[in-house]
Amino acid sequence: MSQRSLSQKDVERLLAAPDAQARIDTMTHLVRDLEAGDLAEAERALAMDILQRFAADAVTAVREAVAWQIHNSSLLTEGLAEKLARDVDRVAFPILRHAEKLSEGLLLDILRERRPAKELAIAGRRSVPPAVSDALVRNGNVIVITELLRNRGAVIPEPSLHSVLDRWGGVATVNEAMAARPDLSAAVVEKLILFVSEEIRNRLIRSHRLNPRLIGVLVERAREAATLLLLKPLTPREADVELLARHLLIRGRLSAPLLFRALCAGEIALFDAGIAVRANLLLENARQLAWDGGPHALKGLFAKAGLSFTLLKPFRVAIAVAKALDYRGGDEGRERFQTEAIATLFDACGNSQDREIDDLLLQLFDQTSAEVIEKALEQAGMPFSPLNS
Repeated sequence: MSQRSLSQKDVERLLAAPDAQARIDTMTHLVRDLEAGDLAEAERALAMDILQRFAADAVTAVREAVAWQIHNSSLLTEGLAEKLARDVDRVAFPILRHAEKLSEGLLLDILRERRPAKELAIAGRRSVPPAVSDALVRNGNVIVITELLRNRGAVIPEPSLHSVLDRWGGVATVNEAMAARPDLSAAVVEKLILFVSEEIRNRLIRSHRLNPRLIGVLVERAREAATLLLLKPLTPREADVELLARHLLIRGRLSAPLLFRALCAGEIALFDAGIAVRANLLLENARQLAWDGGPHALKGLFAKAGLSFTLLKPFRVAIAVAKALDYRGGDEGRERFQTEAIATLFDACGNSQDREIDDLLLQLFDQTSAEVIEKALEQAGMPFSPLNS
């Protein structure tokens, strides 16, 4: 391209190439010539104009190719970086992950979009400032947070680390990633020690020179809190469950998240009664469809109950875990079921790009779930404390 002068006609001809791959090839050669520095001033101005236009190409693949070509190039101006960073996920990813010419303010603004792919790109940047790390934690995508914890270039404020443990401390991928960080305070380590496996606990004791006897006391005192991965039991008296479900339905509180929370907490009776009431079916009929029906039975039950089909998979996974463990509710086997349900759901649905599923799963890792339920029941006019008396 440097063999002769570029003209405006060249610009129009290059941009008019009908084949996207041809435009990508042209752009690749153009970037090479620009970076070589052999173009005259007028040629360089035209070439930059072509590059800017390719960055606004109607075809996503062309814009994506531009992003990957210049993500670490001197050709990436602040304006062009911002333009590409605000594009669709696949165009923005290389810029958000690798480009240094992104201000903290721009990153925070992009995080307000709550796009998981963009959050993941930012979480893996060579350096992540504290305010950006805190925003990633607040957005609440557990996969993104795990990536952030694994990133040694991320500066994560201590309150953010405590927040992560409060919500997702029981998730192995999260607590293992945090345990591997070298910059943990004593307060974070003491809280983290309650959640990790014995092997990682011993590693923490060695690396942070902790007193094993003190840790033993700490673990013993907090064992129940450390293993309570879900909410407290909602309804100790099975005879009252259907009445409670009808009351919540009338008050508009018998939502899919509440049913899912009950199911994964091992409150099978409340789940059965709740979905039966929502579907306006006899309890036994609803139970048959949910637990013993064919492959389409649960979908039909969801349709009757007015529940989103998007949420079918996590409900099916939780039901399958209960059936595999022959768990039917009650205290015996509850802890095992809760732990297995969390692990299986995280593996099966953790990579979902659907915000509705993501929001549903986040509740499983929220240590304050009982408080959320208490608030919901109070709003429904059904005090929480009598149910636990």
